Amino acid sequence: MEWNDFCVKIDSMGRFFRDKLHFEYNDEQITYKISEQDYAYTKIDFNTLKNNAEHYSFQPFSILNNYQYESLVDFPEGESRRRLSMNFEERISNLVIADEENNLSYSFKEASQELLYYVLSSYDNRHLIPRIPSSLFERRCEALDDKSIFNILKLVIRLPFSVCVASSIPINQEKLIKHAKSYLFNFAFNLDLVLKPISEIDDLFPKRNSRSMRRIQNLDELMPPQLTYMSELTEQYYMALASSDPFVKFIGFYHVMEYFYEDVYNEAIFESVKHILQHPGFSSKRKKDVAKIIDIIKKKTRQSKEEFQGSELEALELTIKKFINIGELNNNLAEYDSDIIEYYNHHQVNFSSEDTIDLHDISNEKLPKKIAARIYKTRNSLVHSKSNDGRTLERGIYKPFKDKEELSKRYHATQRAGKSAI
Repeated sequence: MEWNDFCVKIDSMGRFFRDKLHFEYNDEQITYKISEQDYAYTKIDFNTLKNNAEHYSFQPFSILNNYQYESLVDFPEGESRRRLSMNFEERISNLVIADEENNLSYSFKEASQELLYYVLSSYDNRHLIPRIPSSLFERRCEALDDKSIFNILKLVIRLPFSVCVASSIPINQEKLIKHAKSYLFNFAFNLDLVLKPISEIDDLFPKRNSRSMRRIQNLDELMPPQLTYMSELTEQYYMALASSDPFVKFIGFYHVMEYFYEDVYNEAIFESVKHILQHPGFSSKRKKDVAKIIDIIKKKTRQSKEEFQGSELEALELTIKKFINIGELNNNLAEYDSDIIEYYNHHQVNFSSEDTIDLHDISNEKLPKKIAARIYKTRNSLVHSKSNDGRTLERGIYKPFKDKEELSKRYHATQRAGKSAI
């Protein structure tokens, strides 16, 4: 990243606070004003930082060499953040754990300028929206003792922490990474709080509340219910709708469809047997005709009766065929996000190796089967985590922090299907 690139990115990050910061830049410096006080960050400062950063290699949101590993972390949204006391962040920032036997030290600290330099240089931030409201930014900005440009940057992204493992002697870099992950687990296990590694640029600039899939915009349009609904399904639906975790959302909506598997599967068996019985050439006096019925039942069922034992994938396809109008599904998804149909058409998800699917082709009789296969592969990646390298390579396993963003694109079709099934 060169000086001009740096200036453009800093200016872009401050575009929502122009009335507070008054950024200006030229070939020699960036100037800005806070509370009528002038500040500057020079090209000389930048070149010094750039030289220091070159002592590290960069991995996504992490820097490391043979003496130190530093990686951005944050509290996930939800319960953990709500439970934090007012001074908790300050307390863990001052916490240093020494491992004298292995010449290591563990700490949480404010993200270093070198790490933020690499984040800025590696990602396009022009489309991203800061997390902090303008009024809160102004108050915190004025309260800063050190109003250097990187402290301003930390306020914009509201990301105070990185986890750091330092060694007093040279050490293998992969070992440093493993030590850091172990420290994060110890922290979570003992304090019942999670500090998750940053894995996506949107973790620094998370999107505003996702667009609503509401069917009405005006409360005056709300009608009294014309039907009653099964509480077993509405509770699953509420759980999915209320959660901010795409894993919970997907599983909740999937459970709505799963509720119907046994009924639709048995109905399919019944129709298959009925078709044979009603055929004019069928005779109950011929063993081979009766054997056809037996073969169908044996093929579609298993010995165990503890739970549904048919083919879940086939049952999902039958559920989609029975409850889902593909044209309506296509229209609803397009109304929610004009790009999502093309996303499904061209994007294969890394963690589940799902097939791409063309939802435009609503006349294709195989489309319900393709939709079912896509949903079912994701479901398997979410619920299975057996230690089996072959299975992992074949089907994939969902990694919550790493794959969250991809999964968030997956549950929308499942949500629409779940709504129709209820």
